[in-house]
Amino acid sequence: MIDFEAMNTDQVLQEMGDSIRGARVSQELTMKDLADKSEISVTSLSRIENGKTNPTIMILVRIFKALGREKEIANLFPEPSLSPIYLSKLAKNKKEQAPPQRVRKKKVEEKEWKWEE
Repeated sequence: MIDFEAMNTDQVLQEMGDSIRGARVSQELTMKDLADKSEISVTSLSRIENGKTNPTIMILVRIFKALGREKEIANLFPEPSLSPIYLSKLAKNKKEQAPPQRVRKKKVEEKEWKWEE
C-alpha cells in the first residue's frame, strides 16, 4: 500500500505515472494504443507517465477505462456516510410528509330493539 500522506505532489504524480505505465506495459499496449483508446495525445500520455503533468480527473477516468480498470478509479469516489443526525432529520421529514393513515371504523353491531313487557 502506498503512503500518499507522506508524499509530496511530485512524488504522487510520479507514482501515478509509474502505475499507468506498468498497467499499459502489462497489457502489451504501446503508448499510441493507449492514447488512442483514451482519446488523448501521445505527448500528454508521455507527460502523465513521466510524472511531468497533473492530469484532470476526466483524463484519468478515460485512461483507466481504456485499461479496463474502472473499479480502481471508482475507489476515488467512496460512498458517503451519513451522520446519525442527518438520518434522523430525514426520518422526521418522511413522517411529516406521509399522508394520514385512514382508520377503519369498527362496525357497531346493532341489537334488535324490543318492547319490554
